[in-house]
Amino acid sequence: MTDFINREFHVNDPDKTTVIRQDAKPTRPGAETGALFLIGLSGCGKSAVALRVAEALGGRAAELPLEGPEAALDAILAQAAKDGGPAVIAVPHKLLASEPFRLRMRAAGRVLYLMAGVETIAARLAATPQEEDALRQRLGRQRSAFEPSFMQTLHLLAPADGPLDAVVADVLERVRQ
Repeated sequence: MTDFINREFHVNDPDKTTVIRQDAKPTRPGAETGALFLIGLSGCGKSAVALRVAEALGGRAAELPLEGPEAALDAILAQAAKDGGPAVIAVPHKLLASEPFRLRMRAAGRVLYLMAGVETIAARLAATPQEEDALRQRLGRQRSAFEPSFMQTLHLLAPADGPLDAVVADVLERVRQ
């Protein structure tokens, strides 16, 4: 039988220390709460993915409102704890403008960024081909404004340009790891 070499690697950042061990299973941030937050631009598929992922995990899907998101989040997490299943929560990108809210989400569960291209989202949302160009421009500005917040908040990232079934399968694979 082969004995594996056990090593610890330390990575120091000015405000962080990460320990990577080969002999211990890594912990997943937020895994203990069962809450999964889906973030991304409008039209990337957060609501549809939340419904399907919640169904697959035996949990409940929810969508945070722009007004009163803190109280809504408290109620969703309380209900999930009572039900014993995970809460899969679609989060409007505008809520990520608040750093305290981003930090609360990270502490309350795992945050998965559904990253879809501006072209894909514009094609999904446009009622006519003429609307697509204006949507691409607006979405490009939104992405530029919110991408730093998405990146600072996420635990997991999944591409969301493909068909819904493929996106859901990819999200489930990442969440179950």
